[in-house]
Amino acid sequence: MITEDPAIFLAEFGVTVTSGAVSGMGILDMPGEAILDGMVISTDYRVRCLASLFGGLAWGSSITVGGTAYTVREVRLVDDGVFCEITLQQSLGNYIATISGLRLTALNGDRILVS
Repeated sequence: MITEDPAIFLAEFGVTVTSGAVSGMGILDMPGEAILDGMVISTDYRVRCLASLFGGLAWGSSITVGGTAYTVREVRLVDDGVFCEITLQQSLGNYIATISGLRLTALNGDRILVS
């Protein structure tokens, strides 16, 4: 269990994280790829931040990390629950780009175009 002020851990390498009226610091991990047994294994954008600020976000919530807009995919508490890890999808205008390069575009509220 962390007994020090958790904000100290975020201050050194953190970027600003904002969702609605809530703002704080977080550490952003960029996506990466590895090849294992001939298969490409990808990781998503993730941000680690204080669970007390962002642990209650739901799938589909809008969040800005370091000035870039993302959509929340999943929120998981880390270890003792002081921090959470949020898996993100980068939002680009009226579409979302997946890590594999697929582009999901909302057409009229009831259909999604995959390109």
